[in-house]
Amino acid sequence: MRLTLIAVGRVAEPFIREACDHYAERILRYGRFSLTVVPEERVSSAGRKAYILRREGEKIRTRLSGDAVVVALDEKGQALTSAAFARFLEKWSHGGSKEVAFILGGPYGLEETLRNEADHCLSLSSMTLTHGMARMFLLEQIYRACTLLRGEPYHK
Repeated sequence: MRLTLIAVGRVAEPFIREACDHYAERILRYGRFSLTVVPEERVSSAGRKAYILRREGEKIRTRLSGDAVVVALDEKGQALTSAAFARFLEKWSHGGSKEVAFILGGPYGLEETLRNEADHCLSLSSMTLTHGMARMFLLEQIYRACTLLRGEPYHK
């Protein structure tokens, strides 16, 4: 099964970028993984949130394959423990899913219709995270899930 992360915008902080690269490399030890960065929509006038979300949503949709299980990351999504998240990945893998695509929005989040179209909506935390930290946290949890499923001692 292929794991894909489609994220809006680049990570500004070097230490978070390094951590994201670190976990992405570790995930590759367990299987196919790709990270696609969609450029953040830049509009100079205020009050253009709906336009920005729609444009970013369109860019994300062009990168989704038709047979992927789509998991939207959103603060209103389902909160899972690390072990439960690993079981979700295992279920999708055993269920014949060829790809799981995680989508992480930009500063305004994800377009509502894109969230509604997703197969699952997942919350990383009820706290507000920077987008870089959300990306890093998700990558670490994907890596943790891989180690859990293999019975490795990373998860304590």
